[in-house]
Amino acid sequence: MGRKGPAEFKGTFNGLYINVDSNASFEEIILFLEKLLKDKADFYRGSKIIGLTGKSFNYREKAMVEALIEAQSGIEVISLEESVSEVKKVPETLKVEIEKESVVEKLVVAQAGADTHFVYGTMRSGKSVHFAGHVVVVGDVNPGAEIIAEGNIVVMGRILGFVHAGSSGDESAVVVANLLKPTQIRIAKYISVPPNDDHSEHTVYPERAFISEGLIKIEKCH
Repeated sequence: MGRKGPAEFKGTFNGLYINVDSNASFEEIILFLEKLLKDKADFYRGSKIIGLTGKSFNYREKAMVEALIEAQSGIEVISLEESVSEVKKVPETLKVEIEKESVVEKLVVAQAGADTHFVYGTMRSGKSVHFAGHVVVVGDVNPGAEIIAEGNIVVMGRILGFVHAGSSGDESAVVVANLLKPTQIRIAKYISVPPNDDHSEHTVYPERAFISEGLIKIEKCH
């Protein structure tokens, strides 16, 4: 069956992919998705978006698509990252369009590949990512959201929820974010809960959590 528009949902056992026409403009795609969701919201209600194929979106475009989907349907957006089978390196848009501290960008670039799971947009309460590799989030991790990764966790935003790096026992794993204020942080078998009197909302430098002398320690990334 031929394509009926610049975007379509493709079902897999694990969820839906958005298959995008590489020749279509972003404006055409967003308008078509808006109409598609209005016409078939009930059909797709309860589904999960787990990826994107056919065309690369930048961070702002991904945020707009996620907002549109969640506002107009019962579809949960787990990720709008490109399919691992089609993406072998970090998208150029991630390198040049996200203005964050260089230490975070370097970690993102270093970890890019098939063993890295990218999440574009804020992880809200109830969202969960479990991955046998590294996890990179371009956005915040809100309270009630969780990330469990066998490798490192890098968040280009704030960590306010639950994170567990090195979940398979890797004590060399690290957690990096622009603000580390999780409800609980774990690295390998070690657990730490930040003090309740920590009211910081912004830091000049990103923060890194790591294992040292049997404890989880947090330091600034200068």
